[in-house]
Amino acid sequence: MKDIYHISDKRYFFIFLLILISTILVLILLDAGLLMMLQGWLAEDYYFIAKLITQKGLLLFYAIFAVLFIYSIVRKNKQLTGFCLAYLKAQLIFAFGLVRLFKIFFGRVRPEHGSEFTFFSLNYRYNSFPSGHAADAFVSGVFLYYLLKYSRYPESRFLPLIYAFLIAISRSFVNVHHPSDVVAGTAIGVLGAWYCISKLKTRTFGMTNDD
Repeated sequence: MKDIYHISDKRYFFIFLLILISTILVLILLDAGLLMMLQGWLAEDYYFIAKLITQKGLLLFYAIFAVLFIYSIVRKNKQLTGFCLAYLKAQLIFAFGLVRLFKIFFGRVRPEHGSEFTFFSLNYRYNSFPSGHAADAFVSGVFLYYLLKYSRYPESRFLPLIYAFLIAISRSFVNVHHPSDVVAGTAIGVLGAWYCISKLKTRTFGMTNDD
């Protein structure tokens, strides 16, 4: 039987990728209206919550993986150590490296300055697409989803994804990313995490009920 992480037919993956790209292109056309709608949902009294999540939200993910890595070293759990290193790899290659390349290449203006693509810009104001926070959050969320799914607490596996979504969507609420930036960053994070997890040889990571 093939590993559950591997796509049995590559055609489905490319179809999914095509649909994803098409969705992002449509969202780019609708960004202005969607951004106004999203920001209209957030009452002014709760703006500080979105600001807090967008500024500090990723720290919780980092703390969790730091604790997991230290735990894996202390307990000499090679499976969990490999899992944490795969997480670091996904963060560096996809959430940091690939996202930064795309940001520079597309050179998209941030919402407070417009929405156009200028291409090839190192200026922070022109590095909106895709969202690095969204990619970062979903790399963390997907990794924790798989860890919890095959742990003692499988019923909690969706919580990291919900938290990642809150971090990602907060970027539009505080007006630093267009909705399409967030969707593109999310896609990079999910696909990057899936790819790195698919290379692991185990699903349990030494965290099952048998430990």
